[in-house]
Amino acid sequence: MDTSPPTPQQAFARFVRQAVTDARKERGWSVGDIARHTGVSRSTLFRWLAGDWQQYPELAKVRSLCTTLGLPIAAAIRPLAMPNATAVPPDPRTLTEVDADLGAIRQRLLDDTVSPADKHHIRGLLRHLARRDVPVEATVSSTPPGTAGAGDAPPSVPRARGSRR
Repeated sequence: MDTSPPTPQQAFARFVRQAVTDARKERGWSVGDIARHTGVSRSTLFRWLAGDWQQYPELAKVRSLCTTLGLPIAAAIRPLAMPNATAVPPDPRTLTEVDADLGAIRQRLLDDTVSPADKHHIRGLLRHLARRDVPVEATVSSTPPGTAGAGDAPPSVPRARGSRR
């Protein structure tokens, strides 16, 4: 008998199986019904049920499942923790570099001389890099006419004169 702790896939599959079982009992919902109500595809739900995934589930999908079924998000996130992972202390030099970069970004976002469009692009790029599921529009109260919109790409870096692509 294997006594090793369950993998995140196994633990999350157990959570999803319980959620599906409860939805069947309490609401009479099938996996297809859950997919329709949550916006999480049937194939994704079946992969979660089987523990058949390599990348961690998208937070927006997990949140939708939990919200729709009335489950606390922490109950879904907890099984995804890796109990056997050992923390490696970060190199202090790297932290100093990261702090400097974050400080420079923070200064740009707080600088009144930086245009709202540039701030919008900075936030969009940061969210993209962090793979957050929060749309940029949610944090921008209004985008002035003629400035960049939510679907626009971050501004490109101007090329030096005479340089070729």
